[in-house]
Amino acid sequence: MKYLSIINTLKRLKNHTRLSYFLVAFLCLFLIQLCVPEATNTCLSTGSTVSASQLTRLHTSKIVRVGYVESRNFMEGMSDNTVKSGLAYDYLQKVSYYTNWDYDYVYGDWNTMFQKLINGEIDVMAGVSKTPERMGKLLFPDYAMGLENYYIYVYSDSPLASKGVAGLVNRSISVNRNTVMEDMLRQWNNEGNHQVHIVTYNGNDTRYRDFDSRRIDATVDTDNNVNRDNFMVPITRIGQTEYYLAINPNRPDLVQELNSALSKITSTDPYFTKKLSNTYFSELAVSGKLQEDEVSWLREHPVLTVGYLDDYLPFSDTNEDGQVYGIITDLLNEICKKIKIRDDVRFQFISYKTYEALVASLQAGTIDMAFPVNYDVARAEQSNIFLTTEVISTPMYLIYKGDYSHLQLRRLAAKKGNSIADIYIRSHFPDAEIFYYDKIDMMLEAVKNGDVDGCILNQFRKDGYLIHPSYNMLQTVPMRDYSSRCFAVKRGNNELLSILNRGITNLPSDFGFTSTYTYTSQMTTMTLKDFILQHFILFTIIIGVIVATVTGLLAYIYLIHKNRAQMEYIAHHDGLTGLFNRRSFKDDIENFDEEFKKGNVIIVAMDLNGLKKANDELGHEAGDELIIGAADCMKKVLNPYGNVYRVGGDEFMAILYNDIDDWPDVLQRLKEAFNEWSGKLVKNLAVAIGYANSNEDTYSSLSYMVSVADQEMYKDKAAYYKRAGIDRRKR
Repeated sequence: MKYLSIINTLKRLKNHTRLSYFLVAFLCLFLIQLCVPEATNTCLSTGSTVSASQLTRLHTSKIVRVGYVESRNFMEGMSDNTVKSGLAYDYLQKVSYYTNWDYDYVYGDWNTMFQKLINGEIDVMAGVSKTPERMGKLLFPDYAMGLENYYIYVYSDSPLASKGVAGLVNRSISVNRNTVMEDMLRQWNNEGNHQVHIVTYNGNDTRYRDFDSRRIDATVDTDNNVNRDNFMVPITRIGQTEYYLAINPNRPDLVQELNSALSKITSTDPYFTKKLSNTYFSELAVSGKLQEDEVSWLREHPVLTVGYLDDYLPFSDTNEDGQVYGIITDLLNEICKKIKIRDDVRFQFISYKTYEALVASLQAGTIDMAFPVNYDVARAEQSNIFLTTEVISTPMYLIYKGDYSHLQLRRLAAKKGNSIADIYIRSHFPDAEIFYYDKIDMMLEAVKNGDVDGCILNQFRKDGYLIHPSYNMLQTVPMRDYSSRCFAVKRGNNELLSILNRGITNLPSDFGFTSTYTYTSQMTTMTLKDFILQHFILFTIIIGVIVATVTGLLAYIYLIHKNRAQMEYIAHHDGLTGLFNRRSFKDDIENFDEEFKKGNVIIVAMDLNGLKKANDELGHEAGDELIIGAADCMKKVLNPYGNVYRVGGDEFMAILYNDIDDWPDVLQRLKEAFNEWSGKLVKNLAVAIGYANSNEDTYSSLSYMVSVADQEMYKDKAAYYKRAGIDRRKR
């Protein structure tokens, strides 16, 4: 304030004498020298200028010391020379955008960093729970980073995995010393008289070393620390806390800046922390483990009745044999696989012609669950049903004819019995009159003929029907709102709802969408009328000429077979790699019995190592490059001996049956191909491999060989990460 007063006084004198200008300039430079000597010295010595933004940064930038503790998916990258990632790292970066903090990372284990925070040797530390004791030693912002639950875990192959809490009596349970989880474990043990032996450790490394070697029976960890591929299962939850970005008790200035930043983040991006959690903690072991009430309910209901909407591909339909097909079967099979209940439940199906009848049967208890159901929470309440998490969301399209700018949507077509489309039309075009038709092609004909102004179709039906030449004159425009589908259960059936949601949560995010590819091509077939329309001029010219007619007929047959071959190819191949897909693999497993009986079949399971890291750090183009590169290596080496399949995001299988006696040499060439591969974005490729050879052992079925190959592959994957020094668990 003193310097500003001097300058203002001098400015008032500048009109009296030219000397004042020089005096003002000299004193301003002198004041800057006092405040920012380094910047001024640089200007004077080099003749360069310092920009306003540089001077502002020198005044406002603040060095903040961060305690950085290695923890999978939370804080990764334990040196300044490695790429950092994780929920806490992203959180810190977001905060810095609003505080202009520059971070100085201090690395160490939890106990060491926590003590440094209390002693004032570091400024902030992420993932600290707020307790009365800690509130007296540390400062906490008004906003929590997240919420975590504490569980007692055992390994999935441990005898304790199936015994529940009762099996923990007189067993040893490890926990980190002087932590919230230790307090919770002791409180749980004392209040419940569980009689467990508590063993404390200074940090995760020694604790998990003893747990891995089975010196300790169980261990305590947070739900977001343990993923499904850690092969650990939760026995019971012992507590829950919010965790914060805690602050050095001597830095109240940081609390104010942090609260201001978090207030802005919360108001501009309300779901920021939730999105971070979904990004880094999407595959938790807890979500796939059924709770006791759910296990009991399944035990009492081994057969579940599923209602589905008929003639509604790609979601559900009835084939010529009277069997259900569509993505409904793929979803249920994958859900059962993910939460490991395939041996505990069996499904029986009932088809319904109308959506109203489907919902009514669910309300009456005739069926246990229904699919597909429109994800509309308000209507679900009115219908007295519970909705699961969404399984698929699709764009909706307006189908029309003519000039869109002159279109008046007064009359719209809808399929009879499909209230999902009816609801969508009424909510978006409340003044339109709706005309009902029995079939989709009848709706489209009505649009063509001008009987209605348009109709609404989801993307899958649009793609399946409008591929036909007879609809070339129809136009499409995407609607603003998507439409989502889910399962539904009767109101009050909380256990089944929870079981389904666990399975859906554990599905790949694009599983529902990619499952539709198989069924979209089966909605309609190319007709003679379509073909004639596509070649109308040709047929007009050569009509009456026998030779031309025969030529046209042959052309028609050729194109029909070509189209079918293309559809068949799409249905059985993976679009990214060109390999056979999951459907082909399942079909071949069932059809290779003769080769299996000859005893010359090898099943190979392969899985990319580090795909998620490539996606996170380099982008999905790098991830696709890894997938395509791995597929090219597999095709080059394995195609002469059998078939190669892409069965998941980074999962591959091969069935080898053709002159495979030199398998060791083939396996070596495959590994060399992987090792020699190098891409533009990613320089190396690592693939876990497992196999089952019918010549080396006795197997009861090909399915059992697949299981053995999977187990061997996971062993190879674990060995790879061990050699690389990477602990795949989040600590």
